[in-house]
Amino acid sequence: MEQQPRKRRGALIFSLVFLAVAGAIAATVLLANDRRNLNVLLRELGVETRTMVIPKPGTMEAFKGKRLQGVAVLLPENTFAPPVKTRESAFMRSMQKSGEALCQLFRKEGFDMTPWAASSLSQQVFECSNETTLPNAADARNPSTFFLIVKGTADGHLLSTRAKLIFSEADQRPPLAAGAARMLALFGTYANWLDLAEEAPKVASLTTFSLSNFGISVKFSREFSGEGRYNLIIAPSSPLQPAQQRTRDFFTRKNYWPLLPEHGGPPIKAAEETPEG
Repeated sequence: MEQQPRKRRGALIFSLVFLAVAGAIAATVLLANDRRNLNVLLRELGVETRTMVIPKPGTMEAFKGKRLQGVAVLLPENTFAPPVKTRESAFMRSMQKSGEALCQLFRKEGFDMTPWAASSLSQQVFECSNETTLPNAADARNPSTFFLIVKGTADGHLLSTRAKLIFSEADQRPPLAAGAARMLALFGTYANWLDLAEEAPKVASLTTFSLSNFGISVKFSREFSGEGRYNLIIAPSSPLQPAQQRTRDFFTRKNYWPLLPEHGGPPIKAAEETPEG
């Protein structure tokens, strides 16, 4: 008879210990993270956990944050430039070729060029030229002509090359057109711009065209003033497209991704203060 009360007391003690341990564990979980789990449980049960605390007048202190001074960051304009695609992203060609050397090449290849000298119109422009005339048996005052002129600066840099064709007889077109085509091919070889030389057959067949490749423009066109008049002009592209100007400025650091002063760039000038108001 005494064993039954002992068993009951033992079961009661075990239950109390179990409930104490389970309660401690539950309290630890619910009260962790600033009672976050307890608040979640209460909200699930529909119990409002938010309380509004109204401070008493005069108990809150004014708080002033430390205002930071503005820092000016200079960004090059190319930071926000759109990406350049296709052949516009290639480096631009430069017309920094010798006009006098080109005249000598034409002279060597059979064009009777005049000496490289200052132009009669401007002492700042030098030039050499050639004019070939084919007589017109039917009209002596109206011959066919081929005119070639190379222009450059006083220090010898090439500016432009132009050929002008005037046909007065149909049978004189092939030889003069062939001469203009050979001029274009020689120019392409001289400048190592072989894609220009590839356009020579179009000139020989009097097929007009216009192209602008990597900063250089070549145009073969027919004049509107009369039949049988053509112009072939080789010159820098003007004006350059924004993408072309961007690639031309690539190695000019003052225009493209300027260097910081500590890396050899120019000193940064402080922005001028504007008067208030």
